[in-house]
Amino acid sequence: MKVTQGLVRSGVLASFLGLLVWSGSAIAGEAPFYQGKTITVIAVDQPGGTGDLRTRVVTQHLQKHLPGNPAIVMQYIPNDVLAANTLANAVKQDGFTIGRLNSSVYANAIFGITGVKYKLENFTYFGGAEAGGPYLLMTRPDANLDTVEKLKAQSGLRFANRTVGHTMYILDRVMAFVLELKDPRWVLGYNSQEIRLALPRGEADLRANSIPSFIREVPEGQKAGYGLPFIMRNVTGRGAEIFPGFPQDRPSLEQFADTQLKRAVLQFHNSIRPSGTVFVAPKGIPGPALKELREAFNKVWNDPEFLKDFERITRETPDPVTEGVVERTLEQRPKDPKVMEAYKQIIGAGPLPSSR
Repeated sequence: MKVTQGLVRSGVLASFLGLLVWSGSAIAGEAPFYQGKTITVIAVDQPGGTGDLRTRVVTQHLQKHLPGNPAIVMQYIPNDVLAANTLANAVKQDGFTIGRLNSSVYANAIFGITGVKYKLENFTYFGGAEAGGPYLLMTRPDANLDTVEKLKAQSGLRFANRTVGHTMYILDRVMAFVLELKDPRWVLGYNSQEIRLALPRGEADLRANSIPSFIREVPEGQKAGYGLPFIMRNVTGRGAEIFPGFPQDRPSLEQFADTQLKRAVLQFHNSIRPSGTVFVAPKGIPGPALKELREAFNKVWNDPEFLKDFERITRETPDPVTEGVVERTLEQRPKDPKVMEAYKQIIGAGPLPSSR
């Protein structure tokens, strides 16, 4: 009898252990969440533009690092606010739609710019390939506006840009605020290709641009007559020194921040744009999807092959910003009411605030 009971117990134990082994194998053998699936990336880009190049390099390597190697397709919504609104409110939270947004996504949400229907809490952040910039102001060919002193002596200078709220529109306005330009104006409605022709056609006098984009899009640069009166360092402090072929004698915008408010606005500007671009997903996607995306993006940012491809294709030096950096920077942003009110006016459509 004792022997029989022992055999029964042993049989039950063996069956239990077998069940555990089978269950573990079944779990281990589960297909990756994205295997055989397609991911749509909503991008604030124009096909073939600078932003599109950046996005495609990332997505090519993201596909490689995602288990199951899903197909990835692009959906272009070249409007910062509309793209963020779509991701936050119009797509399913199923993990099959993510986004690549510009840095304006942060300021537009913080200040509730007209048309914004999302909050920063609506997104999960995966980081970005670059911190953005450094930047420059380029002036109309043959306009003889190649110094800050000449800019400040003019009145009614026209900036060319896409829309209110666009990343480069915000840069325009920050530059005009710091320099205290007289009665600056904005000519809006351009897309990424059209804006390249606005200055040589005489439709506008000025436009902000990133240095790497300028080098790629206007290889003749100053020979083509463009004035480059100053540069603007990016959030990591990078300036023209990382582009040996670019003039190294240009002053930095920070040098003209001669009031406490100007300096505080520049500091605030950097604190709410921790990355030049950022990949996001709508908050609430399935746990397995979130886990695979997070791990894959972190692998992309640390992949030597990605870093080489990014520099080769975009001609920009990659400096990836991880999801942790994005989240910490936003949490620790300054909240001085006077500075925030000035910045809100800067990024809006009305007159610029006083710098004094």
